[in-house]
Amino acid sequence: MNIAIISFQDNADIIGAKYIHAFLMSHNYKSHLILQCDPDFSSDAAIFKFITDNKIEIVGISLMSYEFFRACQFAKEFKSRFEAIPLVFGGIHATIAPDECLSVGDIAVRGEGEHTFLELVRCIEEHRDFSELSGICLKQNNRLKSNPPRLLETDIDKFPFPKHLPKDMYVVRKKKVLRMDKELFGSVSRYNGTFPNIITTRGCPFSCTYCCNSALKELYGHYPVRKRSVESVILEISEIISEHKDCVTLNIQDDCFLTYNNDWIYEFAMQYRSKVHVPFVVRTTPRHINRENLTLLKEAGLIMVMLGLQSGSDRVNKEVFKRHVTSDTFLNATSIINSLGIAAYYDVILDNPYETEEDVLKTLKVILQIPKPFQFQLFSLCFYQGTELHKRAIKDGLSFTDPRIDNYGQLTSTTFNKLISMTPTVPASIIEYFIRYRNSRFMLVVINIFVLFNSVILKPVSFLRLMHRAYGSKLLKTFRLIRYFGKTAISKMLKKWE
Repeated sequence: MNIAIISFQDNADIIGAKYIHAFLMSHNYKSHLILQCDPDFSSDAAIFKFITDNKIEIVGISLMSYEFFRACQFAKEFKSRFEAIPLVFGGIHATIAPDECLSVGDIAVRGEGEHTFLELVRCIEEHRDFSELSGICLKQNNRLKSNPPRLLETDIDKFPFPKHLPKDMYVVRKKKVLRMDKELFGSVSRYNGTFPNIITTRGCPFSCTYCCNSALKELYGHYPVRKRSVESVILEISEIISEHKDCVTLNIQDDCFLTYNNDWIYEFAMQYRSKVHVPFVVRTTPRHINRENLTLLKEAGLIMVMLGLQSGSDRVNKEVFKRHVTSDTFLNATSIINSLGIAAYYDVILDNPYETEEDVLKTLKVILQIPKPFQFQLFSLCFYQGTELHKRAIKDGLSFTDPRIDNYGQLTSTTFNKLISMTPTVPASIIEYFIRYRNSRFMLVVINIFVLFNSVILKPVSFLRLMHRAYGSKLLKTFRLIRYFGKTAISKMLKKWE
């Protein structure tokens, strides 16, 4: 049976779709993974031709919320041309908003999809009824039928590795579906494809109200962290490095990598250090930072930690986000990271209607205590459907932008947002002076001048300083990275101006 899986993400780092693709192929199905990152709707005709030429029998769409309307355009035209071919939606948007997906598609797979989609494919292939299949939603008698979720796979070592550049992967380019080769792959991948992604856990130890994990915990009743063995992780990494000699850094995408116990961390660090020899990046939470494990991981190749502050107000973190992490715990974690010479990116959520001015000032106060160098990932708060915070906002009658079209990277142009964005590079004394006189018209002009100067001069210099630290002060390697990061940075900048 021929299957096409389509992603509308704007880059090839589609690890969820790659897992489904690999799982189908491991069960001897012919799967075609298509990246459609062309916003021009007319280019979809190339996919329709591909479906006809390759006799595709099932089409799946892997979907995040901000891709929904683009996928809708495709789905409506697809069903008008191929009414008999089942159109299956999967991914996080199908999980949190199956009704929207079923307005243009036939079936929605909710939650982790490997086993569910495989069984669905088998039912369709064998002409068996799948209306009671666990883990799906479908239309029945013009009504939404939502079946119970499938039990979570506890042994995630069982899943085949998703290749960084999978076999039978394609991209839509110049209104043609082209088989992905290394050059094409680099052109549609972040950092030119030199930062492969890997996931070593599934689930999250927290239930932050703004995150899809809160929706997944509601769906399953719980969403426990399931962990892979050291042997499985090292084997996948070794395969990636062997197949991609140009790999610069490994990107471990777990929500919280340091949930592993000390014995696992020790064994991983020892094996990584002896077998891999490629730097890596992890994400974690302040509560999971400790000096011993970070020291082991740094000696193995850890160069950067991504860590969430979200808000410097303990009230907001606890009462609004349900993140039981204090600002003191966060600052202690930043001190450990900095003292070990590890580069750091810190996440902060802005544009939060539940924050008062006092809360924002507390965030600024905390940020000004973070040891430099560091960089930010600043996010505008999005109220994603199915999350606890979305339900609260609806109940409270809040007005907010549609998360299906809102870009979480597009910050509102407030004075506080401008000041927060400059804190990694502008001296604390100047930021404090700006805060004190922020209501002066003259000072607002000065702040805007500093924002421009920061964007053009200070921020790039700070970034180079951080990369210089990350890669062991190796000057040539630092400058080698400019071409990888530069392409991605310019692409993001152009999208902001579109």
